[in-house]
Amino acid sequence: MSEPGAVRRIELLQVRAPDVPPFVLALETQADRSIAPHLRANAVWEPAETALCQRLLRPGMHVVDAGAHAGYYSVMFSHLVGATGSVLAFEPEPANFRMLLANLLLNDCGNVQARPLALAEGRGAALLHLCDDNPGDHRLAPTPGRQRVAVETVDLDAALDGAPLDFIKLDTQGAEPRILAGMAATLSANRDRLGCLLEFAPGLLELAGVSLDRYAAQLAALDARVFAICLRHHVLNLQRLVPLRAGLDMLVGRLAHLGEIDASCDVFAVFGDVAEQAWLTRFREGALG
Repeated sequence: MSEPGAVRRIELLQVRAPDVPPFVLALETQADRSIAPHLRANAVWEPAETALCQRLLRPGMHVVDAGAHAGYYSVMFSHLVGATGSVLAFEPEPANFRMLLANLLLNDCGNVQARPLALAEGRGAALLHLCDDNPGDHRLAPTPGRQRVAVETVDLDAALDGAPLDFIKLDTQGAEPRILAGMAATLSANRDRLGCLLEFAPGLLELAGVSLDRYAAQLAALDARVFAICLRHHVLNLQRLVPLRAGLDMLVGRLAHLGEIDASCDVFAVFGDVAEQAWLTRFREGALG
């Protein structure tokens, strides 16, 4: 993390992704070994996930971005759902939140509300453990040797207070089970329509005290249908993880060669037959609305 009073280097990086108008993203690059260098070199972050969102989201949808960082997905979601849709972005780390607000302003994202909160299983307070060279790797799970900052938590049910939800992106460095535990009412009310882009980081789940067996059981209890996301030779595919526990083991194997506790991938999840049929139909048709 930057020392108090230190000069901070901010860059404006161009984002160019298919089917979304180009936009700019302001990032603090002084202490960022991950996101900024990748965007600078490629003009797109997480190409498979980006392509999936572009393919599935449409005008008028209501979206949540949990773990918004500086706003890459929030800005993209803003473009995809348009003036008739809405985006609610959560980012608890103060420096990231300031960048998020700046990027929403830079890109005229009037349909996005940003909140400096961490989603979890309920209202309260927590310590966020900060990564000094990757501003996308701050964690609620205790991580020895890191600086910490106090943050407020809220459950999604309380945050939405009954508002509709079509899509949620959860990228919270191992806190995903806590967020799922705090959105029971939201899931119940929106089960047939809700799609979820969900980070899977087995090392961070273990750090947070959640075994793969426990996480698989949580997803199964929610009637989750979970799909691996693959983009190869410009072809986007979804692969259903059946049975779920074995599918998660397969993903663990794919990530093991990275040798890092924060090694992760994203999966797409829906909850029940109706939502599965609706989202897969949209995926096959490439529908944007």
